Amino acid sequence: MRISSLLFSCICCGLALAQTPNAFDKAPPAIEEALRSRVQAFYQAHVDGKFRKADDYVAEDSKDAFFAAEKTRYKSCDVSSLKFEENFTKATVLTACKTDMFFHGEKFPVTVPFSSRWKVENGEWFWYYTASDHMDSPFGEMRGGPESEHGRAPVVPPDMNKIAQQILSQVSLDRNEVTIEQDASSTQEVHLKNAMMGSIQVSTDPTGLPGLSVRAEKTQVNPGEEIKILIEFNFDDPEINCRPCLINPGVKPPMSVNVHVSPIQRDFPIKINFAHHRQ
Repeated sequence: MRISSLLFSCICCGLALAQTPNAFDKAPPAIEEALRSRVQAFYQAHVDGKFRKADDYVAEDSKDAFFAAEKTRYKSCDVSSLKFEENFTKATVLTACKTDMFFHGEKFPVTVPFSSRWKVENGEWFWYYTASDHMDSPFGEMRGGPESEHGRAPVVPPDMNKIAQQILSQVSLDRNEVTIEQDASSTQEVHLKNAMMGSIQVSTDPTGLPGLSVRAEKTQVNPGEEIKILIEFNFDDPEINCRPCLINPGVKPPMSVNVHVSPIQRDFPIKINFAHHRQ
């Protein structure tokens, strides 16, 4: 039976890697360090593309399963949390690995959490595989295909389009429309939040209107960070050639300016309405 990915536990950039300290039994420092070192070496072999080296950290009863599994090379991996069981002889480890995801022909980096099982054999920690007809994920239970003479078909990851849509939804604006006074200096704010597990880059289009600017207070937004998109009109801008034209006879028609977010390659339009400060 082909195993689509034994290392895959869940793919979801919104999955929080941080765990509350009292959620796990606290292991003696020597045990924790020994496990952390073995896990890091196991995943470093995946970073280096040396999968035979990774096999050195696989339990004997799981080597066939590991051999049959698809192998993925990552950019980097870091141990996020350790959960010990059975008097510190078994553990569940959450590891965050950086890789690339492709969506609509575009490539963008993501950080993916992987859950793996480890046990002590002959005084060393080893990765091992536990057969199951489902895996828990943020999208609910994922089950294998129907039973056949060769056994149950392997559990497969959730729909990649669904994953990509969830990733895209993790960058958001608190509003997409503002009103600026055209006959006086004024400022409006739109808040952009990055709920992804990786950093994003933000840029804006020029407005083409003298005195009016749209800018992000930071071009790089870290995971979990929120920034302001500032929409500012400077009535005293020397580029404005006709200030009386802004006062009379009426207001300008609305316009839109895009906020660009990479690497997810998404544009957020902000509608800018104009109003008179002086009646």
